[in-house]
Amino acid sequence: MSKKGKLFTAFTILITFFSCAGLILIVNRTFKKNLNTMIENQILNSIHTVQNEVEAYNYSNFATIHIAATLPAIRNPDISLKEKGEQLFGVKNADPNLVGLNITDLKGNSYLVEGPMYNFSERAYFKNALLGKETVFGPIYNKVSNVPTIFYGAPLYDDEGNIINTFFLAAHGETLSKICIQNKIGNDSKAVLIRRSTGLIIADVDNEAVLKNNVFDDAAESGIKELQDLTDKIAAGEEGVSFVKVPDGSVIINGYAPISGTDWSVLVRANCADFERLINQRLPVYICFSVFMLILSAAVSFILYRKI
Repeated sequence: MSKKGKLFTAFTILITFFSCAGLILIVNRTFKKNLNTMIENQILNSIHTVQNEVEAYNYSNFATIHIAATLPAIRNPDISLKEKGEQLFGVKNADPNLVGLNITDLKGNSYLVEGPMYNFSERAYFKNALLGKETVFGPIYNKVSNVPTIFYGAPLYDDEGNIINTFFLAAHGETLSKICIQNKIGNDSKAVLIRRSTGLIIADVDNEAVLKNNVFDDAAESGIKELQDLTDKIAAGEEGVSFVKVPDGSVIINGYAPISGTDWSVLVRANCADFERLINQRLPVYICFSVFMLILSAAVSFILYRKI
């Protein structure tokens, strides 16, 4: 090849090289710029999924109470409290998710099946039911089963709209952790449910953390202002997304939202490195494309030169 041909080929290859390099830089920068938006959208989708599933679970348990309230035996004033409890025991057995379903009189007295009378007048769900409020309480460890249990309280009205009894339903709190486990994004993401008044974890993919670990305490002990600001927003019942840099240099994205009708909030956390790997995975594709374009440009240059 003559000197002129070599220069022509080299010039064409250089133009192609710089064009490909520029394209890689533009695409990479655009991808990085949009990465945070993509991560935020995925986190928001995740927290809303958990939020909707937990609220649906609570709704279904209140629906069970509402159905029980329509049973003729439950509404009949001539049937004893103990007999009504036996009727509800049958309703409870029809749903494996339920731990218990009971009715109380206006003093808080209730009979457990094949057991003595108990008084629940000091329980928050009973007090709120007397005020005409439906309440979600817990989860707390059930003294009988020794597993996390959620309590739902609601009033029972007569035909004139007077409160004549109250209901309380006990359901497995482990269902909340199962919802958290099913909703995961990235390799290291984690969904938890937190009691806003205390920061206590009430549902987690790690069962050992449930009703033991405290997100607010952990944030305070970390000394990281961004984490403390995050927990303040969770405690206030806010919804949002925040990025927090932790001591090991990682950036953790946190999405949080309240669960309506409860003192709970969902918190989903993921390491941004999980998403940044997407950029690293695409880089070899860009390089291969550039090499291909360089080889192609060299071949085209050679063919064109031969025709000159």
